[in-house]
Amino acid sequence: MWNLKTLFGKKYKLAVLMYHHVGPVTDENERKYFISPDMFARQVSLIKEKGFHALTLEEVEEAFLHGTEIPDKSVLITLDDGWLDNYEYAYPIAKESGVPITIFLSTALTGCDPELLSWEQVREMRESGLVSFASHGATHKRLRNLSDNDITAELTQSKQTLEEFFGKPVVSFCYPFGAVDSRVRPLVFKAGYKLDYGTRKGLNRWPWTQRKPLLRAHVFNDESLEDFFRELTRGRK
Repeated sequence: MWNLKTLFGKKYKLAVLMYHHVGPVTDENERKYFISPDMFARQVSLIKEKGFHALTLEEVEEAFLHGTEIPDKSVLITLDDGWLDNYEYAYPIAKESGVPITIFLSTALTGCDPELLSWEQVREMRESGLVSFASHGATHKRLRNLSDNDITAELTQSKQTLEEFFGKPVVSFCYPFGAVDSRVRPLVFKAGYKLDYGTRKGLNRWPWTQRKPLLRAHVFNDESLEDFFRELTRGRK
């Protein structure tokens, strides 16, 4: 079952897993993005059982900023958008397992929609030490469709909101819809971000050179645990 040839090695050291929802399906049109709590718990258990190192966002950031190594078979668990089910289902599993997770927030939407996290929930999760937060823009717009000035506003407003809320620099950014190009990406770094996360599949070499956004392995509803293991070890099924 698990005798798969891994791509992890001297160069490929970091798998970044991409989730959106953890919880019961509430939107049939978006079903593929909903991972059941039971499956998420099994995936987290597999990460631990197979000797992978689940890192916090801050550990990845520090390693990059200081040019240090990360453990072989490192994993960063990320969830996009900041849905309420992240608090209701993913967060309890993180607490029970001790495995950290990272949530990319669209800050202008946080606390403004009953299906999204409130700032009180964000604070509670952050204070647990098991949940990290970073920027997903202010209003979750496709940055490629915006003017340079509007892109900069999306980036800087989100960064400022998070930094004021947490009282610490925010250096990681995740592109809404993975919408990045040669015009958008320099504006991300100009806004003060140091690490950027996309939606292209794969594993990441370490040290990361910033030549392209960090790759992420997509985790979907219709996948088996064997599929997940392939995502974890190959960056794709």
